[in-house]
Amino acid sequence: MKRNIILSVAFCAVTAISMATFTACTIETSGNGDLDGFWHLTQIDTLSTGGSADKSEELLFWAVQADLLNVVDRRIGSDYLMRFDKSGTTLRVYEPYGNDRMSGDIKVEDPLELAPLGINALDETFTIENFSSSKMTLNDGFLRLSFVKM
Repeated sequence: MKRNIILSVAFCAVTAISMATFTACTIETSGNGDLDGFWHLTQIDTLSTGGSADKSEELLFWAVQADLLNVVDRRIGSDYLMRFDKSGTTLRVYEPYGNDRMSGDIKVEDPLELAPLGINALDETFTIENFSSSKMTLNDGFLRLSFVKM
């Protein structure tokens, strides 16, 4: 009998601690689904000329988390943060800043700074042509960008 009381008290204590732990924690999700993650820009096609540039050996990445997009060229060290909105079949990228934690992020004023990364405007909307958990193709009317997820 005494053993049953001790086991019941122990069970209640463990249950109470577990419930307190789970209610204290919240699981945050961004709602981005498969868009969240690290995307390698592998190809840029120029739609008007039919030209294609293989970027698969270059270190061009778009990293998506929450409502931020980090666009990076690891070869030359360029690093940008920007906002994005994904709605249906469109992806809008805007408000680019040079990512410099030591000096403070600097607002990008010249879109030519972003051109090597496949972005040609400070506020640009892409059509999502193809999207899965491992591949993505974006089109801005001038360029087609192909990505694979890392």
